[in-house]
Amino acid sequence: MKHLFNYSVLQPVEDLPGNGGGLKDIGCDGIELFTLFEKVPDIYKGISPSVHLPYAVDWYSVWTGKADLSGFDEDNVKYILFGRDRDEIVKNLRDAIGFAAEVKPAYGVLHAGAASLDELTLREQTYDSRDVLGAFCEMMNRVASGFKGGEPPFKLAFENLWWPGLKMPDPCEYEFIEAHIEFDNWGFCLDTGHMMNTLPDATDENTCAERLLEIFERYSDDMKDRIGTMHLHVSTSAGYRSTFESVRRPPGETVAETITRAYDHGSKIDQHRPFFGNGCRALVEEISPDFVTHETMGADIKHALRNFVQQRAHFAPADYL
Repeated sequence: MKHLFNYSVLQPVEDLPGNGGGLKDIGCDGIELFTLFEKVPDIYKGISPSVHLPYAVDWYSVWTGKADLSGFDEDNVKYILFGRDRDEIVKNLRDAIGFAAEVKPAYGVLHAGAASLDELTLREQTYDSRDVLGAFCEMMNRVASGFKGGEPPFKLAFENLWWPGLKMPDPCEYEFIEAHIEFDNWGFCLDTGHMMNTLPDATDENTCAERLLEIFERYSDDMKDRIGTMHLHVSTSAGYRSTFESVRRPPGETVAETITRAYDHGSKIDQHRPFFGNGCRALVEEISPDFVTHETMGADIKHALRNFVQQRAHFAPADYL
């Protein structure tokens, strides 16, 4: 099992220990690199066993022909909608995968959910999870069909969210995707914090770990085999999620204003804190993935690295080898 640290091409590689060469000293096997719709700098090629592909919050509205495209420019349309129509979405995703393939990653993470831009700060959202998953499969089938042999150049790891789409509460979504995806090189990235964001009693770390373990124990062996990687972190946001003021996007609010407001709200839900108890070890052992990305954030890189070390310490020294 390899232990990774989440990082972004938007962050300078010089901030990593030894420009990335010193990661082994803290028990880190490399970075899961967040990429863009452009070439990945060569400096990341030797230290990035995996990538996290760009995501768009409301691609589903475009895929279903219901998007309001006013207020979008060439750049933000990619990062919020993936594109202005289906063909543009497919092209942009193929481009993102093609650029990331230059790093030769073992896998690339892709969010398998969506939320309406108008409903990002509402408690209840109108998109149906099964409809979103169906559209996601259709979209990814078209994307993969453009690569050699109809297969993406590396495994696509579909990540669960708390938004409509993939949430992974049981094997049903796995069975649905298995029946609708037309290529073989896919799997799951199981995000513990995102799953905690779906729990009504996620108020403390121990309860969260217990609830997730109960869920994991219901997974079939075939489903677990598809989970090649985990994003490991804690989010105990049930109190906030049950009390925040639900606000629909105000008329006239710009796209940038909406995203800024939604980002502040989302960070209160999705906390990305490290585990302080050792309950995380049982979660990882139940799934037994090939990779674990310690997706713990921080106020700055030093704080984020301290959080990595804090959580990494729950795993046996033998895992460092």
